[in-house]
This record gives sequence, structure tokens and C-alpha cells, in this order.
Amino acid sequence: MKEYIAKTGGRYTYNDDLLNLQELARSMTSIFEGCSNFIISGCEVADGRITPGYVWIGGRVRPFEGAAEVSLPYYIYEKNHYETIAYAGDVNKHGRCCYLCSGATSVPQTEDEVTGALPGYIELHEDYAPRFIDKFIGRYAVLLESPFARQTVHKDLTLAGSVSVEKQFECKTGFSVVSPDGSYSLQGLVRDPGAAEVSLCHQEQPVSRVEIATDGSFTLYGQDETPLVRVSGEGVHIPHLTAVSGRLGALHIEGGDLFNTADNTDEGTVSVNRRGYRGAEDRYRNFAVYDGRNSVPLLLAEGRTGTVAVAGGFEVRSAAGGITLRNTLYDKKEAALQNLLQWQDKEGVRIAWLGYGNGESVHLSLHNDLGGLTLSARSWVDVTSELRIAGRPIAELYVSQASFTQALAAKVNAVEGKGLSTEDFTTEYRRKLDAIVAGSLMEGSAGFATTEDVSRALGGKLNCADNLADLADKAAARNVLEVYSSSECDGRFLQTKNFLAEFASLTAAEVEGKSPEEIIALKQERQQRARENLDAERRGTGDMKLSKASNLADVEDKDKARHNINVYSIEEVDALLAGKLDNDAAYQGAVFTTEHKAKLEAIRTGTFAGRDESGGQQNQSEGYVTTSSVVRELSKYAPRLMAGYNTQDKATVAANLELYTRNESDGRFAALGQSLQDYVSYLVRQGKATVEARKALRGVLAAAGVDDLIAYVRRDQNLADLTFKDDNARRLACQNIGAAYAPEYEKKITDTGWLECGGENAGTLWARQIGNIVCVQGIINTALRSSNNWGSIATIPNVISPPRFGCRQTMANFNDDHVYNRGCSFVIKAGSRTILMHESGAYNVTTELSFSYMT
Repeated sequence: MKEYIAKTGGRYTYNDDLLNLQELARSMTSIFEGCSNFIISGCEVADGRITPGYVWIGGRVRPFEGAAEVSLPYYIYEKNHYETIAYAGDVNKHGRCCYLCSGATSVPQTEDEVTGALPGYIELHEDYAPRFIDKFIGRYAVLLESPFARQTVHKDLTLAGSVSVEKQFECKTGFSVVSPDGSYSLQGLVRDPGAAEVSLCHQEQPVSRVEIATDGSFTLYGQDETPLVRVSGEGVHIPHLTAVSGRLGALHIEGGDLFNTADNTDEGTVSVNRRGYRGAEDRYRNFAVYDGRNSVPLLLAEGRTGTVAVAGGFEVRSAAGGITLRNTLYDKKEAALQNLLQWQDKEGVRIAWLGYGNGESVHLSLHNDLGGLTLSARSWVDVTSELRIAGRPIAELYVSQASFTQALAAKVNAVEGKGLSTEDFTTEYRRKLDAIVAGSLMEGSAGFATTEDVSRALGGKLNCADNLADLADKAAARNVLEVYSSSECDGRFLQTKNFLAEFASLTAAEVEGKSPEEIIALKQERQQRARENLDAERRGTGDMKLSKASNLADVEDKDKARHNINVYSIEEVDALLAGKLDNDAAYQGAVFTTEHKAKLEAIRTGTFAGRDESGGQQNQSEGYVTTSSVVRELSKYAPRLMAGYNTQDKATVAANLELYTRNESDGRFAALGQSLQDYVSYLVRQGKATVEARKALRGVLAAAGVDDLIAYVRRDQNLADLTFKDDNARRLACQNIGAAYAPEYEKKITDTGWLECGGENAGTLWARQIGNIVCVQGIINTALRSSNNWGSIATIPNVISPPRFGCRQTMANFNDDHVYNRGCSFVIKAGSRTILMHESGAYNVTTELSFSYMT
């Protein structure tokens, strides 16, 4: 950029000076390049007026003079034109290009004189107009108060401070929250199908994540992508739940307690198995309570059978209550009422029962199928109802004491020596009676046994027809016979259908308190002990062994096998023997002489000066050196390939490698940064002049020089740089390009067409400009004005030029009342587009109005 300097003494001003100043001014507007049209300053809309200001339209900064009494939307559009000035030889040419703008309620649809395209414009609304803050600043920065509802940052944005969002935070791809050290991060994103997830990552690897599916479910995954918790419409699915306390509905679980905390009455209930499968009532359910050690439940409520089994002592502890058996189907008046209290053995065989056992009777029965029935009391047993024996009342079987005394009184007393009947009681009969004595079936003594004794003795014997089913204690009987029961055999002996699975089976007591790893180890230990007893191997072990018949041909990795047994392969042996003598070339007894010994002793190891492998200092000694010592010594001189060479060494190395040195390259090849100047310099060094060198280079490139282009017309000058010797030459040039010669033809007259006037009578008054003639025609109403007597009635559009001098006309409206026939005056002041009216006596009159003036 060139700066204009003018020192004292006066100086010439050249076109270059003006161009430099213009270039400086235009460079200031280059910062707006790429921006759309906007308002730089001013142009504020208030009270129907637009203040003056500056705008950016069509890549130019333009002044706007403002406008009054406008209607919105309003358009500020570019208006460019050329100004012609006199050149040397009194030739008129374009001397200036005026980049201006104008305003109206519409944009002209005619091509611009300079750009040849439709005018660019800015549209102003009551609530918005494009301004510098959003069209320029908003393009490169984030605005604190943007006129738009949304702003977009096209690249990454890093904020060193905190970010506070008062409204919705929206992210199209995902969000990430990183820990200060960068090792952990919280990442969230929405996948293509619609599912969203939030993940906790360590070193970019997911540790755990929460997935939200489109069906409304939530799933928590662990590090190995194992679902830990899933929440859906079906409920919460979780493998394990650990909590100090919890509440589900009315149930509250805390510690080892389960209770109802929602029902604030004395009837609060904890219901179990009220419904069946999936909440329906079409499947029975059981309820079991265990002791924690055995597989048999202490309490089992079976839904299908409607029974409750207790595997242990049943104890009722109550201050006033006891056990109540209630029939929910029949009442006491129905004979079908049945309820039993039964005693069974371990096989489920009933041995005694108490209750209503007959569906056709209401009598209570007590049965003992094993033995008798004993009633024992500390003092006495009182039976208040009728007592029966074998279904007969006791009164029919036994006599009362009074009846017995009365009947005995009627008997004859026995008198010695007298008979009781017609037959005498002789001594022989007496001996027979004395011989009748009581015998014992248990002791086997002689005598007679009563029916009661026989029945009692037979009661302890087994019935042949029952096939030992009437044994009182079957377990004791098995011990006497030394035999096992079916259940004992199942637990003691192997079953063929299990295929020795009993060896590795574990009981509940054995797995209690053990971890899964310990249980698996215990099971594997038992399997191993079983295999040892069977002299068997574990499944798959045989596949890992070598077959004898294969002679090691089935070894998977022969190289590793040879390494394990420390042997060489054939190839390795051949390689080791490659330098050895074979039998045909065996040593034939050459004598190792004294001369050979002296030569061997003379062979000594030499060293280089410097440091040895351990870092110690060593001096140089003559002798033979090892290859490693030579390599280590040569490595010290390797840096000379990169540095340490003088100029002659470098030149020699470059020549050996067929390379150019830097100086040779600079003198032989052209540099990109010199823009072909190296070619010109080379030819100059050869003795040619600079002009000749440039011309030779242009000849090679088939390019024209600056001086060669002087005779040509520049495209960007639009023929302004054409020079003609006279008017005939100008006419001939216009004829060649199909143009009219300006002095001989008039310019095309501008015609704006009929445009609607603004202001109070908008819509009924129209204006049109053709060249410098303006005509205003239409209908007005005298009541539509801005003040009582003297005020605006309409506004001529901004695209139409105002009158250079003032205009006035008077009109009258005649009627029968001559008092108010004074009419009204219409005035357009010089340089103004406002039509004023002064009336007196012609209010609210609709009349035609016509104005014509020259600009």
C-alpha cells in the first residue's frame, strides 16, 4: 500500500496518487467482502421516518440520505450511474462512477446502468433490518443480543470458563464431560434408531452405561455389557437387589421384617399368592417356609390341594386362644359338615383321627387304628351325656346299684347242705369248680383264659391279611430285620439311570456357606476321586495324549517338542555339520608342528584406544581385533556422513553420489519464490541485457510483454482507453460495435411508470416521471390530511425527483351555498416530495388533483 506524501515546495499530482488514495479507501471496505447487504450505521426507523446513514449494498459502502413519512416494508436499493467529464481535446468521457442508493416501498425491476443487473437492496421491517452487528460481527462472533432466534458456530468452540444455559441445551451428536486429568469421561448420545445412552468411560473405554430405548425402557449395563438393571412397562428387572430397607406398595421390608405400613387400620394385611401366573387367577400357587439348612419346608401351603403342611412341632402360644377348625362350606345344621384332625406316619398312612368323619352324621368321632384309647385324669372323669358301648346305652348293659340290691334281695341265700335246685350240688361238681383256675397267655401257665385275655393278646399280633402293613413302628422292624427302606436305598445305593452322578452330587448342608468357586472345586474333587477309583481319566484327556501307534507323528508342534527334549531337527543337524568334514575327507594324521604352535601363540588380540564395553579406559594395542570392536569403532565415524566435512569433502561426496551441492543447485535451478527471476538473472550473467533476457523468456513461454499490450484495449476499461484522431474515427468505431454515436443520438428517457403515492391519500393518488417531466394525478379527499387547515395530504415516491422550484395550484368546488365556495390551495415546495393543502370551506370533499412539473 502506497502512502501519499506532499512536502513543502509544491509537487505534481499524478493519476497514480489518486489511484493510491482510492485503493486505500477501497481497502478499508475489503473487510466486508463476502457479507450480504446490511446497514452499517444509522437508518433507524421511528415515527414513520428513516434516519440518514451508511449501508453496504452490492460490495460498496453507500450513503443514504434518509426518508420521511414512509410505509413498511421499505427498501433501500443501489443506484449507480456514471458522471461524464471533459478530457483533453474537449472529449467527454466517463470520469466518475457514483455508487449511491435510494429508497422506496418497492425495488425497481430495471437493470442498473453500471452493473447491468437488477439493483441489490436492503429490506426494512418494523421489527428487523439487517445491520452490521448480525451480518458482519455475527458472521465471525457470537452476539450477546442477536436479532435472530438462533446463531450457528461452524467450527469447534472451546470455553475456558463455566457455561450457564438458562433455556434448553440441544446437541445434535452427543455430549461429553471429561475429568480434570482426562482419564474419565461421561458421554451421552442419541443413536440412529432413536435410542439414547449415557456412558461412563475410562481411557475412552466404556465402564458402565445407561440406555434409554424408544419403548420407554431404561437399561443399566456393566463393563462387560451385561444388563444390570432394566426398567420398562413390565417392571424393574434386576439380577440382585441390595438395600437396607424398601417399600413396594403397602409392603415394607426392613432388616428381616416384612410388614404393612400403608393401611392405617387394625385390619392391615400382608397377602401372599393372592393371584397366580402374571396376575391372573387361573393357576394355583404354593407358599413354602424353610429353616435354611434342609430342603424340606417347615411350612408348606399347597394351593392345588388347599392344605398346609408343617414339618416340625406345631405350637400355639396364646393367652386366651387355641386351635380352631372352621368349615367354610357348611354350617352346623348340615350333615355334610366334615373336618378331621388326623395322625399319619411318615408314609402318609393315617393311624388315628378326631373329628367329623362321616358326611351323613353330625357325631364327633375319635379313632385309634394302632391300639387302645386311654383317658387319664388326676382325680376323675365325668361324662355328662349318655354313655354308650358298641352303640348301645350303658344302661341297657349294666344294672344300677339300687336295681342290683333290689334284685339280690329276692334271691335265696346259700345254706350249707342244702341244694339250690332240684339237683344237688355234689362234691364232684365242687372239685370241677375248684379245678377252674385262671391261666396266663403271656406266661404260658395252665388254666382257662378269658375272651378279654385272648383279645388283648391277639391285639399285639400282626394280621396276615395286612402283609405287615399293621406294624406299629416300621423303622424299628427294619432295624430288627437289618434291612433298608426305599428312601434309605435311594440315598445309599447308586441308580443305573443316573450313570454314577451320585458320586459328584452335593447336599444342601455341604454347599451351605460356600462360594460358587468352592462348590465347583468340591464337586471336581469328588469327580476326581471317583475317576481314581475307576482308574479312568477326565473327559478330553485322551485327546491330549499321543498315540503309541503314531510314533510321535501326532505331535502338534514338532519344533516345540524337539525344544522340550533338547534334540535337533534334520535341518538343524545339517546346518551344524555343513562346515564339518565327512568320512571321506577325514583327518589323515597331519602333524601339529612347533612352527604351527609358534604361529598360533603369535596371534594376539589387539584393541583400539578409547573405552571398552564396560566403560573403562583402554590404550591401543597391536594385534587382531574382533568384528564387534571394528563395528563399534566405525560407529564413531558415522556422524561424518552428516557433519564435520569441509567444503571440498562435501563436494567430493556429492560428486561420488552424483548429487548437486546447495551452491550448484542454486546456480543451476530456478527457485519458486523468485517467480522466474532466476531465468532472467541467468541470461544477464551470460551477457544479455535485462530487456533482452525478459523478451527471450517471454518467447519461450509464448507470452506478451507489458509494452506489447499498450496497443491493446483493456477489457475492464469498457473501451474508455480507446483513442481516436477525429469524430469520423469515433463514428466508425460505434458503427463497428453496433452502437450509436452520442452526439448524434439522444439518451433513452427514463420512465418510472405509474407509482403509488404515500401518505394520507395513499392508494388514490399516483405519480410518474418520464425524463425530467413529472406528473401527479388521482383523486384525494380533503378530510385526509395531517392537520386542520394546512398539512400534508400525500407523498411523492422517492424514486421520482422533486421539483427544482415551488409549484402551486388552486381548486374550488361549487355548490348552491356560495358562503363556503372558497376552495383550497395545493403546494409542492422546491426540493420537497410532500404535497401540502390549505383549505377553508371545502372539508371532506373528494376531488380530482393533477400536478405537472419539471425537475
